[in-house]
Amino acid sequence: MEAVPVVSFDNVDKIFNRGGADETVALKSINLDIRPSEFISIIGPSGCGKSTLLRLVGDLIAPSAGTVTVNGKEAHQARLDHDYGMVFQQPVLFDWRTIQRNVELPLEVYGFDKAERQQRARELLQMVELGGFENHRPWQLSGGMQQRVSIARALATAPKLLLMDEPFGALDEMTRERMNMELHAIWRQTDTTVIFVTHSISEAVFLSNRVIVMSARPGRIMQIVDIDLPIPRGEHTRQDPALFEAERAVREWLRKAEAFSA
Repeated sequence: MEAVPVVSFDNVDKIFNRGGADETVALKSINLDIRPSEFISIIGPSGCGKSTLLRLVGDLIAPSAGTVTVNGKEAHQARLDHDYGMVFQQPVLFDWRTIQRNVELPLEVYGFDKAERQQRARELLQMVELGGFENHRPWQLSGGMQQRVSIARALATAPKLLLMDEPFGALDEMTRERMNMELHAIWRQTDTTVIFVTHSISEAVFLSNRVIVMSARPGRIMQIVDIDLPIPRGEHTRQDPALFEAERAVREWLRKAEAFSA
């Protein structure tokens, strides 16, 4: 029996300022099912609605038409049930809290006892290779290390879904490649479903099972590119001819997406 999708978009539209002089059709006719344990990247021209898709899943905004379901329930209920974690473009850490206590924060909000919070935070910091930094403050860490803290915090409640909005966009190329490999390892270890927004073709292909290519606004799904690369992935993957072929396919669809208007 086919697995129930973790996320499902059913004929979803999103219109901002409907009826106003500045009405904007951001998304049009989005139909997409995301399966358990998939790593999905969303890529497309600037302003095509990539982050809007993520915000719909996270119940930060509501669709104008159609439905978004998460784990078989409305996105709003999934948010109330803490079904997902989110990682943004910036780490959004609190400088007055230690790294350990930043990771503990969601558990504190949801009423976990102190001992359980501390143990879970220590385990997550070890997983993101920040063991020994528990008592540091965010400003004492590099940008890449801060994003690892943000990922650990998003995983604190062991969600089955992780929403990531260009989390490595501000990092230099070498740090970004290293973070890609670390994120791939975390994904394999946690078996979490990931929806990842990026502008980077190489990043999308390296990380993903499928790459969703969006059209220019109004954002539509132009193409879904399957990434047929062995897992686990690492430095050897970057030399695989299949990776170059997948990057070429995504790049060609992006060129079409930039020219597309409906």
